[in-house]
Amino acid sequence: MKKYDHKRIEGKWHKEWEKKKLYKISDKIRGKKNFYLLVEFPYPSGNLHVGHWYAFSVPDILARTLRMQGKNVLFPIGFDAFGLPAENAAIKNKLNPRKWTYGNIDFMRKQMRSMGTSFDWSREVVTYDPSYYKWTQWQFLQFFKKGLAYRKETAANWCPSCKTVLANEQVENGHCERCKTEVVQKNMLQWNLKITDYADRLHDDLAPLDWPEPIKDAQRAWIGRSEGAEISFQLSGASFQDESIKVFTTRADTLYGVTYLVLAPEHPLLDQLRASSFELLGNAEEVKHYIESARKKTELERQENKEKTGVELKGVKAVNPATKEEIPVWIADYVLAGYGTGAIMAVPAHDERDFEFATKFDLPIVEVVESLDIRTSEMDTYTGEGILVNSGEFSGVETAEARKSITKKFGAPKKTYKMRDWVVSRQRYWGVPIPIVHCPKCGEVAVPDKDLPVKLPEVKDYLPDGRGKSPLAKAKKWITVKCPKCKGKAERETDTLDTFVDSSWYFLRYTDPKNKSKFADAKKLASWMPVDLYSGGAEHTTMHVLYSRFWQKALFDMRLVKDKEPYTRRMNRSLIMGPDGQKMSKSRGNVVDPDAVVERLGADTVRMYLAFIGPYTQVSNYPWNPNGVVGIRRFLERIWRLSSKVSTTRTSDVLVERLLHQTIKKVGEDVLAQKFNTAISQLMVFLNALEKSEGIGREQWKTFLCLLAPFAPHISEELWVELGNKRSIHLEKWPTYTDALLKEDTITIAVQINGKTRGETRVPADAGKDAALHAAQEAVAERLKGKQITRTIFVPERLVNFVISE
Repeated sequence: MKKYDHKRIEGKWHKEWEKKKLYKISDKIRGKKNFYLLVEFPYPSGNLHVGHWYAFSVPDILARTLRMQGKNVLFPIGFDAFGLPAENAAIKNKLNPRKWTYGNIDFMRKQMRSMGTSFDWSREVVTYDPSYYKWTQWQFLQFFKKGLAYRKETAANWCPSCKTVLANEQVENGHCERCKTEVVQKNMLQWNLKITDYADRLHDDLAPLDWPEPIKDAQRAWIGRSEGAEISFQLSGASFQDESIKVFTTRADTLYGVTYLVLAPEHPLLDQLRASSFELLGNAEEVKHYIESARKKTELERQENKEKTGVELKGVKAVNPATKEEIPVWIADYVLAGYGTGAIMAVPAHDERDFEFATKFDLPIVEVVESLDIRTSEMDTYTGEGILVNSGEFSGVETAEARKSITKKFGAPKKTYKMRDWVVSRQRYWGVPIPIVHCPKCGEVAVPDKDLPVKLPEVKDYLPDGRGKSPLAKAKKWITVKCPKCKGKAERETDTLDTFVDSSWYFLRYTDPKNKSKFADAKKLASWMPVDLYSGGAEHTTMHVLYSRFWQKALFDMRLVKDKEPYTRRMNRSLIMGPDGQKMSKSRGNVVDPDAVVERLGADTVRMYLAFIGPYTQVSNYPWNPNGVVGIRRFLERIWRLSSKVSTTRTSDVLVERLLHQTIKKVGEDVLAQKFNTAISQLMVFLNALEKSEGIGREQWKTFLCLLAPFAPHISEELWVELGNKRSIHLEKWPTYTDALLKEDTITIAVQINGKTRGETRVPADAGKDAALHAAQEAVAERLKGKQITRTIFVPERLVNFVISE
């Protein structure tokens, strides 16, 4: 038989499948139910890494299986082509971002086809294409007209290296997620989207979704909803008698224990004092210095700093509304302006941070909650539930009930959120121009629909200059326009949109990618949406997935889509690490080049190895194992050699026939559950049985090839054609099994003596207890000689345990 030549076979079938447009689908096929399987589209890095293979080739196994099982499967692909990653790489390589991106996409298309993935390339979307971003701009303008998009002076995350603003989600541990430069805070005019208007819906609508709980929990944590009370503390003294400080607390029951207030250095009251009566403070210079130094720190530094710092506003007092006592007001950088009201009521007896602060600055500590557990009541701070003490009329009341009563008397119920509005302005060139015109007379004016898209102009100087302006600000001819309203002289907005805007709706465009009059036709959206299964990386859970849910809900409210949620099910995949178990990086020298492995061992080998390496959706880190890849190659070579044993006569081996039906059942069920590794294990078990069998029937071999086809599409197609079949194996129906043939005629049961396994025996599958005990006793007869059996334990179909006296 000819040698298994993966290069010849894979190249041959790539051309054949594309020639026949095998994977181009229709929106509706009679008798077939639509299934939308989505994978995250890549940005054009220029070279596929192992992560791309893992992201695309493994879900392709599911796509192929679903088609064979009778589904009409939409499995599309495209490129997330705008944004910082592409622009920074282009600058590094001294190329225009446009030229760099175009070239990389062309190269990546060829690589992605080499995987043998069954993408419908006719539906490709690329975010830099004006026919795509016309609709990104159009949707942004719908948000603008509804008041969901607005521009204001915003404290933004500024990356000095990338020279642009970052969203909160793009900052990791105080550093830019892309270049790792430390991020600084900078006040700038920014475009924002009111994602906070949807905070409750984004939180509450997670509950009914058929998603893994860790994904839901991650989104809830990012939204950061806290339910509590807002309470006002009146300021005392002639200069401040009309002023009050509002605080948010989740523990209104501890109000009687408040001994001081703490303001964030950015609190509005401090700006008010600075403008009007700062000189009334007894320590004005000290306060000014503290505010200036605190504002230079990042939020992360302020949160992680164990050394509590602060300064009292001498001359300012607040009145505890419950005790009517005057209490001091402090500034401390452990309080953040972005949480709650930017002010906290300090209860040092029942909050660890407040206790540390009060201890350092010798502030009063008043216990107002008594634990019912003597062991915890002796702690310095008690943060749990209990009974109120030293709390006036509420003393003796349980904390849960007291929270409601004290909130009602002294404040009002309130919710706060960690999540902030989404800053979408970017001061970079390579992005979607924001379709707004600034007019001295009319203000911010939307570009008319007829003038969309506002095309990204060609510019010679696309480098950011660090002044907080996009390189588009240098394109004077492009900037200068007439106001759409008054026709007077005006200027275009020069910021571009965050690339996460581009990816917040791309899955909608896949349903109707060529539409010139709408972003997608309503009937086509109805045919496919919501996405049945979205497979992606865990790192996008609190960025892209959250943003796109918000985008979908906003479009739903505007009656532009019919679904409140975009994804029926979201699953995160595991990660492939280097052979050393560390994250792949060039500096470590542990990067695996998939092209080199494909050249040597073949695409089918790489696909199957990645599917076999471990559970796909149990988010874990799997090291690349060179020996494991070779093992899969040997498995495929064994299949290739075994094809020569196929005969027209069906084998009479009952065990092989039964195992075949068991394999059909298990592989089909495991693939649907995305347990690709155990499905491959079952294929290996069946191959072992075939190799030991005296002969392989043609029909049995055809069934095996159909089961193998989604995993190794090239070799399966080649061996299928060798059998004389004219139609592609990937258009075949999934094999069916017979229930009667699944069950074994005989089963193996373990035989134990005093709980220790001493042998095993096979008995008929329908054997009763007496037959099983008789067979078990014969199996260990020598060990039972002269022994008295005091008790017998029988577990049907599993074991017999003889308890004997020693």
